[in-house]
Amino acid sequence: MTEVKVKKTYETVLCEVKGNVGIISLNRPKQINAITEQLTKDVWNALDELENNKEVKAVVLTGANGNFSSGVDLKEVYSMPNPIGEEPAEVWREHLETLLKVSLKIWDLKKPVIAAVDGYALGGAADWVFACDVAVAADTAIIGEPEIRFGAAPPTLMMPWIVGMRKAKELLFTGDSVDAQEGHRIGIFNRVVPQERLMDEAVNLGERMAKIPPSALKITKVTINKIYEMMNIKESLDYNLEAAIAMFFLNKPEGVAEVGESIRRDGLKKFLEKANGGF
Repeated sequence: MTEVKVKKTYETVLCEVKGNVGIISLNRPKQINAITEQLTKDVWNALDELENNKEVKAVVLTGANGNFSSGVDLKEVYSMPNPIGEEPAEVWREHLETLLKVSLKIWDLKKPVIAAVDGYALGGAADWVFACDVAVAADTAIIGEPEIRFGAAPPTLMMPWIVGMRKAKELLFTGDSVDAQEGHRIGIFNRVVPQERLMDEAVNLGERMAKIPPSALKITKVTINKIYEMMNIKESLDYNLEAAIAMFFLNKPEGVAEVGESIRRDGLKKFLEKANGGF
């Protein structure tokens, strides 16, 4: 087994280096690694730390305890101002911008980022998976953008760039999630492996990338990304941010609360099964 060279614990994230691969694990297992403001800051800082670590040639982004992340922590969202408040649009802008900034940090990182997805990767967490350069899934993975079901929008609209227009419209118009095999078929995941092999597969892939001269790896990533940027991917993400803010104010904020109550009462798995069966 590869020796752990460095291990650092942030408040909500574990960060370690194995060989030439940095591993960031979202670490709020009791909350299915739900994304809070603190977790967003911790992921950004961990990415920055690994980017500046000269021994690290590739980064793996994953979640602790059998799940990537259930998405934005709805309990924290409840505490944010609703449309009846002082400057609520700016509060929501800051909230969505922090999620987008992490996606762009992954996109712009000078090293390849590999998503290792187990269990749920929903909403804002799915966005982070889409932003990664490569994605490996356990056969238990479920990924999706359910925000439209409570009148919201993905903070980082990258899905159309990953799966194509028709499939993106189907998934985003319904809020449906897909399992690992379907995710692989439509291009979200590069490969699917048994759950027990997920981290070995992701780290081994990172080590293979680490054998490439760093300058060649960096230039290749930048070049591929630049092609998409010339097709205005970043401008489209900026436009989506404004649309996501507007969408919240065009819909009843109680919708978010109703979804949160349903999840608390029945559990996330039952909520998704019910919703996918005819929301």
